[in-house]
Amino acid sequence: MKCYLLYFVLFMTSSLFSQSEFIQEARYHLPRKDSLFAFEYNYASSGKYDYFTDSTVPLELMMNQFLKKGNKNRADTLKQSLVLTQLATLCVKRIHTLMPTPKKRKESLEKRIRRVFFGSNCSFGLIETVSFEIPLVKKTAKFYYNKKGPDGGFNLYAGKSKPKATKEDPEPKETALEAYALEELEKLIQTQFTRKKVNRYLSEKNVAAFGYFIQLDETTVNKNKIPKLKVLLILGVKRFSYKQRRKFNQLNKSTDV
Repeated sequence: MKCYLLYFVLFMTSSLFSQSEFIQEARYHLPRKDSLFAFEYNYASSGKYDYFTDSTVPLELMMNQFLKKGNKNRADTLKQSLVLTQLATLCVKRIHTLMPTPKKRKESLEKRIRRVFFGSNCSFGLIETVSFEIPLVKKTAKFYYNKKGPDGGFNLYAGKSKPKATKEDPEPKETALEAYALEELEKLIQTQFTRKKVNRYLSEKNVAAFGYFIQLDETTVNKNKIPKLKVLLILGVKRFSYKQRRKFNQLNKSTDV
């Protein structure tokens, strides 16, 4: 029992220390002044997608398209924020999992991101953080990993294990798992936007800025796992200045009388 308590205390101490380190690092690296810039979104998705040659650029253009379409009422005012983009980048690179299952851990993650954000000099108010994963290969009932496989890439193949050579077939063929095409990845991202209520936030709230980062989850590579991309999207609304907030409160008080 004592051993268990000691382990628990050490775990909590290291966890709190890592959170503190992350917050300090984020506040140090985030720019002192926010910058806004227009984003490219004209992109026609077609054909195959290879992460190793195409990187995440085609998927970023897909994200941009969905953000512009979802924010159609204020499409011209939507900009990409440097602070929100760098915050999303740091979170994806430093936080172990962006999609914790337990509710308390998820709330802790969101709280940590908000603590970093409110310590920055961003021109926008943080309203929502959305995280999801994008699989790159289609999963079958059974599959295996062969690092010396003929396919290259992620080296995942259909079946329980590598087929053994026989006299009749000395070099049995391995069937590589099919990678998602660009059109299919576009549908997956669109589904996530709907499931995570991104379109709802864009249509119902005055979203003025965003930032996001996409990165390959290294824990799913070179293993018997489906490779996935981690995505963190942060949406922001325009902050009231002190004078604007004071005027807004005065107007509300006068209408309540």
